[in-house]
Amino acid sequence: MNDSSMASVGGACSILAGGLFALSGLAFLLSQVGRFDWNSIGSISQYLAEVPLASQLWLVVNWGAAVAALLAIAGVMALADLMHSANQGLVRWLSTLAIIGYAIIAVTNVADYYQIDRLAAGYPLIDRSAQAAIDLVGIGSLDPRLNFRFITLGPWFLAVGWLALAGGQLPRTLAYLGILTGITALVVSLVTLAEFEPIVLLAGVLGIVVHPIWLMWTGYQLWRRARAASVGSSPA
Repeated sequence: MNDSSMASVGGACSILAGGLFALSGLAFLLSQVGRFDWNSIGSISQYLAEVPLASQLWLVVNWGAAVAALLAIAGVMALADLMHSANQGLVRWLSTLAIIGYAIIAVTNVADYYQIDRLAAGYPLIDRSAQAAIDLVGIGSLDPRLNFRFITLGPWFLAVGWLALAGGQLPRTLAYLGILTGITALVVSLVTLAEFEPIVLLAGVLGIVVHPIWLMWTGYQLWRRARAASVGSSPA
């Protein structure tokens, strides 16, 4: 695949990924925030039983994020191709981390949905002592505090922004946004273990608002570069 084709595919996938992440985030805000206790299968089971279409909306939230993450990998590969001349070793390493981070998002969202759905469906059918035990264990998420995704994606956003400032591959505002996003993701990954509520809110803003904007903006830049390269290489 040549550079122009990589940028075109990666740009389109990044734009789609940003849109899907935004849709998933909106469905999350409308259907889940403040509606139940995340640490209680009993609360989740009651919510799913009482709210029409709750399970379907949860499916949209988790599968939307999972598919978006897989699409975002193409954007990472295209950006790595664009940035490799700035620092090939660093870009290769951190883009690999980013791909791992997006794979974590895809796997955890799908696994968490079916794990929670199964536990919530079976919860009313067991006795109270077993219910208490299940509530004590929690939802069994593979990445409950989101640390894995933040600590793998944060360095990538930071590096792309930093290298783009020096090399001019991206608009300066977008480069600064990448730096800010990367630093914020790393800070969040380090302090989420303390369960400090403002940090949890910051993580939500980063994931639901900033991340989709960054994906769509970088995707547009990649797509525009591919289009310009295609026009420039066309015969007169």
